[in-house]
Amino acid sequence: MPKVVDREARRDRVAEAIHRIAAREGLEGVSVRVVAAEAGLSVGAVQREFATKDDLLHFALRASVEEVSARFGRFRVGPVVLTVAEGLRQVLLDLLPTDERRRAQTRIWAAFYARAAVDPVFAGVLAELDTQARGHLRVALEYARDQGELAPGQEPEAAAELLMVLMDGLWLTCARLPEGADLSAQRSAVESAVRLVTA
Repeated sequence: MPKVVDREARRDRVAEAIHRIAAREGLEGVSVRVVAAEAGLSVGAVQREFATKDDLLHFALRASVEEVSARFGRFRVGPVVLTVAEGLRQVLLDLLPTDERRRAQTRIWAAFYARAAVDPVFAGVLAELDTQARGHLRVALEYARDQGELAPGQEPEAAAELLMVLMDGLWLTCARLPEGADLSAQRSAVESAVRLVTA
């Protein structure tokens, strides 16, 4: 009787393995052989899904993007939910590396950003994420303007761009921090940004 292979479970194991390796060693440590060993799979099983290192990295980047997007999607603003200021604060604070998973993600994100500078496929995936995030922020800030929650003199598009820059800066800064680092300066930056764009 042929063995039933759960393709999605195998891909999840590969994604987790890549994240662990990249968090420890950077993207340079990722290879088909190393990922297979880390995931507890045969090299052939990994190669059937991902023929090259770049295939692995593109897959891991998309998996990371989907995870962060899903976290952001949990926050809802509106009547009887959260004010725009509360929602923005929660989204931005959720980026901070307060646990092992988030610490790994900041390091992986920094590595992906560096790769995107020379790899148009990586650049395209990050541009796609930026477009989605910018769109969500703009909608939230337009709602804030309509509800009188946007700070005087702020325009939704410019405020969304400011918050995008802050999010990138938070992750790239935090990627360099050692485990257990004090994040009070980053929390203060989040508070300042929220106060700047909301009434």
